[in-house]
Amino acid sequence: MTYVRNGWGLVRSQFPSVIILFLYQLLWGLFLYRLISSAVTAVLSRYPDSPPNELNRILYLIEGQFELKHNPEIHQYFWLLIGMVVLRLLLTPLFQAGILYGLVPTETRASGFPLFRGMKEFWKPVTLFFLLELALLALPGIWIAPKLYTHLLHLVASGDRLVPFLALSGYLLGWAAYGWLVRQILLFAQFGYLFKAGVWSSLTLSIRHLLSGIAISLILGAAGAGLFLVFGTASWIWTGLVALILQQAYPFIRSLLQIWTLTSQYQLWHTKSQKG
Repeated sequence: MTYVRNGWGLVRSQFPSVIILFLYQLLWGLFLYRLISSAVTAVLSRYPDSPPNELNRILYLIEGQFELKHNPEIHQYFWLLIGMVVLRLLLTPLFQAGILYGLVPTETRASGFPLFRGMKEFWKPVTLFFLLELALLALPGIWIAPKLYTHLLHLVASGDRLVPFLALSGYLLGWAAYGWLVRQILLFAQFGYLFKAGVWSSLTLSIRHLLSGIAISLILGAAGAGLFLVFGTASWIWTGLVALILQQAYPFIRSLLQIWTLTSQYQLWHTKSQKG
């Protein structure tokens, strides 16, 4: 597709931003892995060694509930995780602002590294759009979350698990599709606001050319999923140093595809707004 090809040209001009985003995601993944690994290992070490009967399982769950309420180490893990999630929520719009600023024509940019300059120039409007996106994404949860909880209980307790599994999958897929639509519309709105082309006209463009936006996401999403399978399979086959290199390299590919998707959507918006 033309927009994907033209989007790649913009990615090459933002390659330093790709590197920084890769390092950020790598450090975040390493922290999350170490946190979950240490916590989960401690929990699983308490699981009964012999095949658990009903009494062992109940005692394990009772002990878990007691530890959740009274163990200060678990509380420390919990607050540390909450703090890192809040930090990520604060940093995400800053990186988004820097990447969007990299789409500004070179001759009209202010001096300085585009990623950091964009954090300074665009952080306010991008943060407002980000908060609006979070609110719209969470809104269906008021209705969906109780249904998900009900079907999850049926999935655990029921003998016939196909029906609750299909119901859970349907709700989650519907929520994911809604989330993509919200992000797509707000992304075009950001383009219109930041590049002085009008928010409402950009919202109209996002609806009129929704199929093209879906195609861009499917093409690059399929590329990301395919590379994930290739890297994962290769890591299983060639263990050791090769597997380590592949595992550390995949976050770079993911960062590259994230920016490529954004630049391709920008090319779609720019082309259609120029024609309009």
